[in-house]
Amino acid sequence: MWRCEAVQVYMREERRFAMLFQSVVLPCQYSTVSTQTPVVQWWYKSYCRDRTREAFSFPENLVVRVSDLGSYSHLDCADSARTVRIVASKHGSSITLAEYYRGRDISIINKADLRIGELQWGDSGVYACKVVIANDPEGKNEAQVELLVLGK
Repeated sequence: MWRCEAVQVYMREERRFAMLFQSVVLPCQYSTVSTQTPVVQWWYKSYCRDRTREAFSFPENLVVRVSDLGSYSHLDCADSARTVRIVASKHGSSITLAEYYRGRDISIINKADLRIGELQWGDSGVYACKVVIANDPEGKNEAQVELLVLGK
């Protein structure tokens, strides 16, 4: 039987839609054979351009296919061309929020899921879950999910 010897991080979905002022849980799952306690980090990356306006502001008489909304051009840019910041990290039962998110209802729950309470417009973007284990440096230790916050 083949056994995975490296950390593997994965998301159940590539994209999540959530309503403004509601809460959302972004699930992150990982597997490892290591017995060391991992450091779980969640990172935020803004869009390369305004995804909300792009998705919902179409010129008159324009026919839009649903497949057109699946384009990832709003994600394909260098990190230096957008906002990138850590949201939170967890080591064991200790959770630390980054300065930008202090005072917000944000936590890492379960093994590695990110819970954001009372979503704001600026929360739309790409969220990356990264799992760092000192004695398991190989494998795919990061996965990401796109979050689009919608108004009512």
